[in-house]
Amino acid sequence: MKAAVLHKVGNPLCIEDVPIPQIGPDDVLVETKACGICRTDLHIYDGLAYIPQLPHILGHEPAGIVVEVGQNVSGLETGQRVVPHLFFTCGNCYYCRVGSDAQCANLIGLLGVLNDGAFAEYFVAPAENLFVLPKQISFEVGGLSSCAAITAIHAIRRTRLGPNDTAVIVGSGGIGQILVQILRASGVNIVATSRTQGKLETAKKLGADLALQPDHPDTLKQIKEFAGGDGVQCVFDCVGTSTTMKASAEYVMRGGQIVVIGEEPEFPEIDTIQIAQRELEIIGTRNGSRQDIDDVIGMLAAGIINPPIAKTFPLEEVNQALDLMRIGGVNGRIVITVQ
Repeated sequence: MKAAVLHKVGNPLCIEDVPIPQIGPDDVLVETKACGICRTDLHIYDGLAYIPQLPHILGHEPAGIVVEVGQNVSGLETGQRVVPHLFFTCGNCYYCRVGSDAQCANLIGLLGVLNDGAFAEYFVAPAENLFVLPKQISFEVGGLSSCAAITAIHAIRRTRLGPNDTAVIVGSGGIGQILVQILRASGVNIVATSRTQGKLETAKKLGADLALQPDHPDTLKQIKEFAGGDGVQCVFDCVGTSTTMKASAEYVMRGGQIVVIGEEPEFPEIDTIQIAQRELEIIGTRNGSRQDIDDVIGMLAAGIINPPIAKTFPLEEVNQALDLMRIGGVNGRIVITVQ
């Protein structure tokens, strides 16, 4: 099969022929139709996080068609359209038992990160990790269920937000735009921030009440006035840098929550005095559960979520796609299509 292979950290992916992966008795072979690109792909590519055994095939936001099932598999058959839950879990540890799949203590695999992924014509996943994708959802959009969309819904479920509360979304890219849509459907008042004017315009179209440049001198004042004077109930930091964490602490009210979604290889200073005296909650969030992805698929089918696709590239142009993501030159998600 054709695949984009990482042989050395920092080097371009090589398009080459590799063997079609073999499945075990509980596995399924899926023909890849589309696969989104995430900043995690860049972090792996650059050797900054999740360094896998090389050579390695990236890609963890795929959708495709079942072409082979293992002998123990029931409930799935060839020809079905599917998307995966990325975390191949033990199913027995405390975290698995309480539904925190992304925190599995005995993780067996992680598609595209620890295991070969879907920047290829085929990928393998355990049958229990695959969810049927309704026909009304395109492969390009459906694949985003696995990371971008599931991350958004799980992040919201980590909060106390309810109707008429106010939230700030720091970073209005792919995940931020999905957050806007879910929060709007939940009756939450929304402020979106971004340094990119096009992303602000998209956030407004998707339902944000305010869309602000974070560097503008009046931004903090506007946010506090919109929220009633003291700040917002919750901030979603989709970037995860020192600068955005500091801004998040300024936007949030006393007793408010800051949900850290973005992951960057830097270590922000933490003002423990402010956290303690203002009783702030710093909440980490990672991907989501099998229930989350099932709910995401339902939201996609119902039209509650419609993730903007900025640009698609064929597999042969995956390096150009990664370069475009690196410079931030897109408004929405980048998706690799596989023919």
